[in-house]
Amino acid sequence: MKNIWKINGAELELDVQDADTMERYENAFSEMSKEEKEIPKDGKQSDRIREYCKLYERLFDRIFGEGASEKIFKDLPKNTAIYDEIYFSFLDFIRSQIIDSARNRAERLSKYRPKK
Repeated sequence: MKNIWKINGAELELDVQDADTMERYENAFSEMSKEEKEIPKDGKQSDRIREYCKLYERLFDRIFGEGASEKIFKDLPKNTAIYDEIYFSFLDFIRSQIIDSARNRAERLSKYRPKK
């Protein structure tokens, strides 16, 4: 089953039912959580925005492979609202994939359950 996330002209494949893919996904979020704590709370706001955007760039590179973030954020400004929208689009893509796979599995299994 192919699962393609289409965003900003990029098409990226991700299968959440694959163990290696899920491990990469889990590790990427774990690293992001650690790095988020390192963003300075003081200093220039512009620097914090850039660091915030880098969090997402590294996340997507870890999940999809090096260079993925360049495709995802191509020609977009370092803007927290834009980066958040792309992130939420990704989370919706993952959620949809999980729901679809659970529904498909339940439908297939129901064919083999005894009728009451």
